[in-house]
Amino acid sequence: MVKIAYLIGNGFDIHLGLPSRYTDFYNWLETVFGQDEINKEYKTLEKRKNPLVQELVNAVKIKSIGEEKPLTNAKKWSDFEETLKDRIFELSQNENPTEQVVNLVHNLQDINALMTFYLKKELTEIEKIDKFTPNVVEKSLSKPINQLKPQQLDLLKSLIKDKLSTTGFVPSQHVIEFVNFNYTPLLEMYLSEVNSINISEFDEIFTPSQRPLRIKNEIEYPNGNFDDTPELGIGTRDDLPQNIHLSKILTNYLVKEAFARNRMDKRVTNIFDTIDSSDIVISYGLSLGKSDDLYLSRIISSLIANPKKIVIIVVYNPNFNPSAITIESMEFELGIKERLIDSHYHIKHSDQSAETDEQSPADLLNELDDRIIVLSDNGKNNGDSSSFMYFPYLKNKESTANPKTA
Repeated sequence: MVKIAYLIGNGFDIHLGLPSRYTDFYNWLETVFGQDEINKEYKTLEKRKNPLVQELVNAVKIKSIGEEKPLTNAKKWSDFEETLKDRIFELSQNENPTEQVVNLVHNLQDINALMTFYLKKELTEIEKIDKFTPNVVEKSLSKPINQLKPQQLDLLKSLIKDKLSTTGFVPSQHVIEFVNFNYTPLLEMYLSEVNSINISEFDEIFTPSQRPLRIKNEIEYPNGNFDDTPELGIGTRDDLPQNIHLSKILTNYLVKEAFARNRMDKRVTNIFDTIDSSDIVISYGLSLGKSDDLYLSRIISSLIANPKKIVIIVVYNPNFNPSAITIESMEFELGIKERLIDSHYHIKHSDQSAETDEQSPADLLNELDDRIIVLSDNGKNNGDSSSFMYFPYLKNKESTANPKTA
């Protein structure tokens, strides 16, 4: 069996027209809470206006007048979860640090609730996306593979052939699984009309009866979804300063790994299994932030454990030009690879039971370099979303409310 694991990040939702960047959310907060009187439409949200919410509102105001102040400018908060971790570290230097962090965690609940409210609202207001045909979905999910350079594609094919020579063919069991780091149902909408796809680049490997890759219906949500509990937080317990002593409940709420495990639905184990058992990992739209290091590091660990595995990282790069290879573009790709290697050492060193690495990060990158492939997407194609390189779509003028967000 050949298995592909697709890891989907916020770039996917943005790509489909949802204004789901942190800065979009902060601008909405400013329109709701930035006035002396709260708009009647949002009067029920007034109780959510806590000091952390007010700081984000002030950040938007300060940016709008061109000022820069520590910890309160919008650029600083552009990565909410990374800034949250920095804020906790700064509070740990104060007197009574645990009490201050406890207050911060309680305030975080309102941020989570407001983010959910905001995204549901935006989902009802974005232009309706036309139904995605199986043909469009097939081309979309195949795109990262058919964008590979000839030598990269040859490597991928040879790795698959090597695996199949030892495991054999199992018809109709080739599968694509999905891990969605977003909270929204947009990925489910995209996949709703398709059960399987064929990747033409594999035609020489599979016979007709072996070619379809089944689309697995169950999608894993590491950070929760609208039917669950959407969550913002820091990555692992190791990101908490040692002098901060939170209760188990507050730790489970603040720490994304603990929050996911506390649900006791095996989602962390399932996601690890999805990554570990895949022959190809494809990531699209992931920010590769440190709060997701638990899962990013698993990609590297699985590459180390499986020499027949390959990883394709598709990232947004507004300066990407497919016809021009520059020093800057090569440095951009190297930076992505180094970020993944860094995630591995971050998690490895936080695990007290793990063996000490003898390999340096540079040596590990050199070993895995050929099997980590970075592809860029500038998200542009004359403004025509139907001709995007990745995940094209059509719009019409109707608006719709998604029943899952009601």
